[in-house]
Amino acid sequence: MTVLIGWLLVAQGMMAVVNGSIPFSETARATSTQLSLGLAWSSWTTLPGFVLLSQSLPVLGQDSIPYPPILRHETSPAGNYHLILTLGKDEAGARRTTASLFETLGDRCQQVWSHTLPHSYGPRLALVNDTGTVVLLDEWISVASSRAIVVLGLNGEVEAQHSFDDIVEVTGQSRAEVVDQAAQGFWLSGNPEMEPTGDRLTIPTAGGQLSLDLATGEMGF
Repeated sequence: MTVLIGWLLVAQGMMAVVNGSIPFSETARATSTQLSLGLAWSSWTTLPGFVLLSQSLPVLGQDSIPYPPILRHETSPAGNYHLILTLGKDEAGARRTTASLFETLGDRCQQVWSHTLPHSYGPRLALVNDTGTVVLLDEWISVASSRAIVVLGLNGEVEAQHSFDDIVEVTGQSRAEVVDQAAQGFWLSGNPEMEPTGDRLTIPTAGGQLSLDLATGEMGF
């Protein structure tokens, strides 16, 4: 079964032109997609248990701060869940990202939930697994965030949240040591990996591996 990614974008109030249809049952590779907003999609990066859209196309504002892409699309490995992140402005004019989760059921695609995220501009990384659990990592703007890790359940509610200082405490290192070893964002030193069971995420940081239990929200290092 194939469907157009445009279905999801229309549901978000955005229009896109996709060169051909993208099977939901396999990892999408959208290298020639052009949004009507004038932003081209970059290639996809595949991780065990997750699919991430690479972040090679930030948008530059007048103050030269690189904003997140206007649109980011994350797909679960089996293709049954799709997370759409759209960058916009709130009523006060601050740039915020809205996250919307969609589920495909047979030949139907329906929205599960949609929330405006409290992160500054949006999360650095966002992932979704085959059970509809969403993980948000770091903030787009490098800060010592109280939302360094956020786990959202299938209903879109926060099931676990950890601050940057929580991460520092688990690693047993200093704040400066964790930041100095970061390769992207404020504390991430690599791309996360999901265990085959899909219930635990391993996140490179501070010269080691931070483990996150998605069922309990507990961290280990």
